[in-house]
Amino acid sequence: MYEILEDIGLSKNESKAYLALLETGLTTVGKIAKKAKIERTNMYDSLERLKNKGLVSFISSENSTYYKASEPSYLENLLQEKERRLKEIMPRLELLKKLNEQQNKTEVHEGLKAFTNLLGNFLLYNQPIFVYGIPRIAPEKMKFFIPHFHKMRIEKGIVMKHIYNFDARDRIKYLNGLEFTEAKHLSHDFDSLVTTCICGDEVLMTDWEREPLTTRLMNPSLAATYKKYFELLWKSSNI
Repeated sequence: MYEILEDIGLSKNESKAYLALLETGLTTVGKIAKKAKIERTNMYDSLERLKNKGLVSFISSENSTYYKASEPSYLENLLQEKERRLKEIMPRLELLKKLNEQQNKTEVHEGLKAFTNLLGNFLLYNQPIFVYGIPRIAPEKMKFFIPHFHKMRIEKGIVMKHIYNFDARDRIKYLNGLEFTEAKHLSHDFDSLVTTCICGDEVLMTDWEREPLTTRLMNPSLAATYKKYFELLWKSSNI
């Protein structure tokens, strides 16, 4: 059984500790260590990790702490959580594979002016624009460009969807008040200083950490893949 528990993500000591707890029931760390044949100091670490995985609970009294194994069915929850996390990153993994397979025309542009020029060129496509990974610093740096850009975009009836970082969510109400415009935000876990813009056959990736540095990719298949990834993020976003 140890090998199976290790296969689903438990360490050797965690497996021993969990099985020992199933056999002994509510007990102290010393008795668990003795039953599992693990050094007492190592047992504390193993129990803490099992607790974080939801596989162990404890009761503290005045003189001691007693540990108890959670129901074995919780192991299925552990597997389901791993599967969920894998599904979350699958689009990115597939995207990385496509990036390697596709022959792309790639350019690198430095500076804010270069980025605003490239973004302005998106209006020539007369197609929807999708943007995600927008930090607070981005609209602040473009405060003299963005109002004019949105005015021209709205006049042309071009839809634009934004997914902002959590720290920039205060712009969402303003953007959702504009025509042909939708905006949401993701949780802190998805915050990024790299903004990705997709329109037509183009993808722009801009790093805002210092002076804006933009990579421009021109490939229809690649742009379509990024659009699909955007839609996945959109479903997970909040208004």
